[in-house]
Amino acid sequence: MFFDLEAANTGILIEACYTQPIMIQLVEKYWMVLHVGLVVLWVRLSLRVKSLPLVLDRLTPRSMRGRPDEAVMGDLVYYVDRWLQLFPYNEKGNCFPRSLALYWFARRLGYPVLFQCGVRKEVSNLDGHAWLTLDQQPFHEIGQHWQRFTVTFSYPPDAATGRSQDSASRRQTSRTTKF
Repeated sequence: MFFDLEAANTGILIEACYTQPIMIQLVEKYWMVLHVGLVVLWVRLSLRVKSLPLVLDRLTPRSMRGRPDEAVMGDLVYYVDRWLQLFPYNEKGNCFPRSLALYWFARRLGYPVLFQCGVRKEVSNLDGHAWLTLDQQPFHEIGQHWQRFTVTFSYPPDAATGRSQDSASRRQTSRTTKF
C-alpha cells in the first residue's frame, strides 16, 4: 500500500483553510441567535413600561441605510419565531412581539415596512392581531389570517397615509400661524 505524503499534507492544508470560515459562520450564526433573543426580550420588557408609539419610536432607525437581504431576513424570522416558541408572549399568540421584533430587524436591513394592528369582532368579544406590511402586502406573515382584521393602528403613521412628515408638519404650522 502506497501512502502519498504530499497529497495527505495538501488535504490537511485544505481542511485547515476551511476551518476558519466554518468557525466564523458558527460565531455569526450564534451571535444572530443571541441578538434576536435580546431584541425579543427588549421588546417584551419595553411594552411593560412604555406606550406602543414610544416603543416603535425606539425601534425605528433614524435612517435606513441597510440593503434588503431576503436570506438574512428569513433567518431572522426563523430565530424570532423560535425564541417566541420557547418563551411565548401569552396564550393567545405571539403576533405582537413578533411583529415588533421583525419591524426592528426589517427596518435596519432597509425594508420600509409598516407595523399594523387590527381588530375583528368575534361572537362575544374583539380579537386583535399585529403584522408587518411592505408595499401594502404582508411581510413574512404566516397564512392569510391578517386579512380578517380591520387596521386600527399603523406605524409610521405618515407612511400609512401616503403623506410625508414634512408636508404634514408644514400644514400644522400653517394652521397654527393663521389668525
